[in-house]
Amino acid sequence: MRQVIGFKFLTTGLLAFCLAYAAFAQEVKIDSNYINSHYTERMDFFHALPVQKHAIVFLGNSITEHGEWPELVAGKKPVINRGIGGDNTFGLRARLNEVLADEPSKIFLLIGINDLFRKLPYEVTVSNYKRIISAVRTKSPKTKLYIQSVLPINEDMLKQPYAAGRNAMVLELNKRIEALATTEKIPFINLHPLFLDAEGKLKRELTLDGVHLKPKAYVTWIEYLKSSHYL
Repeated sequence: MRQVIGFKFLTTGLLAFCLAYAAFAQEVKIDSNYINSHYTERMDFFHALPVQKHAIVFLGNSITEHGEWPELVAGKKPVINRGIGGDNTFGLRARLNEVLADEPSKIFLLIGINDLFRKLPYEVTVSNYKRIISAVRTKSPKTKLYIQSVLPINEDMLKQPYAAGRNAMVLELNKRIEALATTEKIPFINLHPLFLDAEGKLKRELTLDGVHLKPKAYVTWIEYLKSSHYL
């Protein structure tokens, strides 16, 4: 009799848990989509390029895509741009294996602002970061991975409703990414202060639209990486 009662209790508890989880899953919608025409075109372009083994790779979204990295870095090793405008951590994970197949010497990673624009939970973004780190260590163990902080935006210059309140979220995401990098013993490069004005926003003189950077901002970026001996 006790076994029957115990079984009923366990079944009832399990059912309640499943119903609660289903309700939670319906309430929290995760927008993991990353495929669009620009993503596809960039990937086709990458596939058409000659293979460059052991290159320095700048990997990320439009902030990375707009950088003229080979000219900015200009060293003995090849430098390649693997930025895709609009990309998020899901899209980056999906294309990471192709980057790692060429065994880059260094990867400078910057990704996350589009996760925030989509209102993805911090836990989802950090989980994707963990998987990115694991993939690099497993598939290209000699690659030196550098995690760069998400940059601030200038909310005053942005009219899109999804941008409101995002600077505070950038700070929180950076805090979590830095904590992960510390745990995983990976260099965390805090670029955020380089581009801040006195009000904690992206400097107007460094941005085209409140998010994307002007060319001179990339010069500041590279000078910082070199002076800090990351390059």
